[in-house]
Amino acid sequence: MSRLAQEVPALVLGSVDYGDADRIVQLLTPERGRISALARGARRSTKRFAGALDLGNRVTASLRPGRGELWHLQEAHLEHGRPHLRRDLDRIALAAYACELVSVLAPQDQPAPRLFGLLDVALLVLDAVTEPPRSAWRVGFEAKALSFSGLTPNLVSCDSCEEPLAEPLAFSPSAGSLRHAHCGEGRPVSLELARAIELARRTPLAELVDVELPPGEPWLLYEHLQWHQGRPLRSRELLLALPPS
Repeated sequence: MSRLAQEVPALVLGSVDYGDADRIVQLLTPERGRISALARGARRSTKRFAGALDLGNRVTASLRPGRGELWHLQEAHLEHGRPHLRRDLDRIALAAYACELVSVLAPQDQPAPRLFGLLDVALLVLDAVTEPPRSAWRVGFEAKALSFSGLTPNLVSCDSCEEPLAEPLAFSPSAGSLRHAHCGEGRPVSLELARAIELARRTPLAELVDVELPPGEPWLLYEHLQWHQGRPLRSRELLLALPPS
């Protein structure tokens, strides 16, 4: 691998302070997926990093390979700062959730162009809307992210008998699939909700902004993700703490 600096498009997934002045930044790139990079002096610099490393920003990152898995972030030029989504807590919480969800699904040092494109579009939509998106938007994002990472949920047939779906139904978080209640255990779910989630998975995010899911369990796909990751997403707690819109 060349030791020369490379300029790549990147989305800021998060960061943690390191030492007195540095910061370790987690980035999502199309060609190398999720990477961690050391930004020396990031907490003091007013030139190389000023305002560029906030969560959800799209930047052009100047990266140089370091030792092991940690890259060196030499500069970051802000391409899009998502200024409007930061005006209300609902959109901030959704942006944080989207970034954290992608960060646990994106492969490290492997191409992830579809996840990069999905998150970039999601943040653009959040920046463009004037009201927080309805429930189908978040679930549609979850479904697309799972599909792009190889964990496509099966919401169209029974995972046991493979027959067309008919109520009563159950959803298995471990398998990420639906089954007839007589075919196995799971969380009860209506056929109406299952069809709505599958439709959201196939619908562009911009078209889901004003769509509300039918009544039922709104976190089915999150439970599938959590089963695979073995831990909850911290940003979900912020979403749950928000008052209903």
